[in-house]
Amino acid sequence: MNVTHEDKQAMQRIVEWKSRGAELPGPEVHAPFMPYGRTSAENARRSGQAGVDFREAAVLIGVESDGRIVLIERAPGGGVHGGQMALPGGARELGESLEGCALREWREELGLEPSHQPTSDIVALTEVHVVPSRFVVRPHLACVELGNTLDFDPVEVGGIHRIRLAELMRDSVLRSVRGSIGGGKGLTMMAPGFSLPGVPFIWGATAMMLSELRSILLAPGD
Repeated sequence: MNVTHEDKQAMQRIVEWKSRGAELPGPEVHAPFMPYGRTSAENARRSGQAGVDFREAAVLIGVESDGRIVLIERAPGGGVHGGQMALPGGARELGESLEGCALREWREELGLEPSHQPTSDIVALTEVHVVPSRFVVRPHLACVELGNTLDFDPVEVGGIHRIRLAELMRDSVLRSVRGSIGGGKGLTMMAPGFSLPGVPFIWGATAMMLSELRSILLAPGD
């Protein structure tokens, strides 16, 4: 894929954000993308206990050198999030750090070797509370290098989609769409999210996580 001037600008904005200390926009930027009935991760932790009231999980937002990130389309029927768009990630295992969880799940879901590593340091972003599956998820951001073809896990992953950071910055991709909930049980709800070219509608927790990345990309430069 040819790297456009827009793509280069988007990548540079991440570099500049890190050079300024990588201050997080925080849960305020999640709010416009929060479906009805969702609460913040901060509230979930304040009122509950990990392992009892919610489980912990992590995902990785891997930014490739051409300014794209990989999202997965969950396999149909895969629980309450079946068929939905997501970032590579999953539940934290006993004794595992959240960063280690994000890396392990990223490798497993995209079919990468256990030795495959990001090409930059990893920055933890703001947690998101996923009410339907009772998870508190910590997103992580890093630069990565991936092949054009990925041998993803077909049990959990129905497809792979790459989206451009430059497209994520455009106001025209912000929409509210009626999305499927409940893992293919025919239930729907209106939800805010991202409507990107050639990609299924992105909403829910994934849209909330990408909203923080979008805020970083739109922050005033140096």
